[in-house]
Amino acid sequence: MGNPFCRMSIFQSSILSKAADFGDAVALLDRASGRSVRYSELESFLNSRLAGFSFDIARPFATWAAPDFSHATLLLALLTRDCLLAPLSPRLPEAEALRRAEGIGADGLWKAEGFLRSASQSCPFTVASAGTLLFTSGSTGEPRAVWHDLESHIVNALGAAAMMPIQPGCAWLLSLPLNHVSGFSILIRCLLAGATVVFPDKNLSLKKQIEDPVLTHLSVVGVQLRRLLSEGTSFSHLQAVLLGGGPVDKGLVSDAIQAGVPLHITYGMTETASQIATSERLHSAPGVIHAGKPLPGREVRISPDGEIQLRGAILPRAIFSCWELREALTRDDWFSTGDAGSFDAFGNLVVSGRRNRMFISGGENICPEVIESLLASFPQVRRVVVVGVPDEEFGTRPVAFVAGGASVDSMKGFLKSRLEGFYLPDAFLPWPNEVSADDAKVDFVFFSRLAQEIRL
Repeated sequence: MGNPFCRMSIFQSSILSKAADFGDAVALLDRASGRSVRYSELESFLNSRLAGFSFDIARPFATWAAPDFSHATLLLALLTRDCLLAPLSPRLPEAEALRRAEGIGADGLWKAEGFLRSASQSCPFTVASAGTLLFTSGSTGEPRAVWHDLESHIVNALGAAAMMPIQPGCAWLLSLPLNHVSGFSILIRCLLAGATVVFPDKNLSLKKQIEDPVLTHLSVVGVQLRRLLSEGTSFSHLQAVLLGGGPVDKGLVSDAIQAGVPLHITYGMTETASQIATSERLHSAPGVIHAGKPLPGREVRISPDGEIQLRGAILPRAIFSCWELREALTRDDWFSTGDAGSFDAFGNLVVSGRRNRMFISGGENICPEVIESLLASFPQVRRVVVVGVPDEEFGTRPVAFVAGGASVDSMKGFLKSRLEGFYLPDAFLPWPNEVSADDAKVDFVFFSRLAQEIRL
């Protein structure tokens, strides 16, 4: 590990240079410890986080920890040194997290208990400036990470503020993981605007966290909002609640508005540094659920075959797939989202769903091919097909049809050692007699219908 060199970083010039303008406004508030950091002391505090800390700025810096105050402030401090951050899901098994860190060329894996050295010999690409490598769903069974420069996150935050303004005195709860772009973007949005990032106390329920009168803004996925409504959570003190993370049903929107939730629906993805389009505050459920108009800094079009495409400064530098860097854009600089959609008569973006097989479960992307690829390599598994079935709580959950003699417990144990918990199928069903396990093609519509019939 080398020592970082001292020069003005992108983070310093774009964010810390403005901190003095916000003076004694609170930048960071940790509910667990009660500690707060004001904008006037933010730069010195972040410098102190790196005291005695050594790292190689020519490599990504991988972390594996909860989205708490210690983790987040380390990431921010590293940005002041133009590091490329790779926060990994804390729900991954440690061995898989270390494998991913090695695959991107990180020296090791930082976690709360210390630094775990990796066996990586070199970095497979050149780290140019501050940014993120955020892992998202791939379709091959191997990890897939999106490489964004910090500028992409900044442009996204500025555009998002056009629809949901924040300023000093506002406070946004960090209710989503830092390894998700939706969580990481909360940090950038708040620091650019002089607002407060509030770190939750994990000993309190989300309902108790949200009813903190300090809060003004909140990001949630559908499963969180549905649970909060069922618990009778009060949203009366909030200025805006941003709902994203997948398809939104009209019933949930209606219930939220009736409960007084200042609701905005958003559509975005890791590849776009978060938000693409965001609705104005909804006072009634629209006839067709939409994500509002594209935000500033994004140009959105619908391709001839109905796919949502966009271009602009929010797009990634590259996609790291199957341990190789790949271009993310088409020849004319448009990015293909893989989502089907259209514009309504008012210019609002209506997202119809995925054009491929990926689905979203409780705000998490699930690619059936990932589960299929892993199970296909497991002893006594002859053939496997994974489909999503409707679920009242999570929206959609995976179900696996398996041909072969492997036991359910052994397959579960194998998947648990490689995947995050939300990826585990809710059911392992026997291969249907009417379908040959040797057929080259798979009728996914048939399997989806069969899974729903069995699960009813």
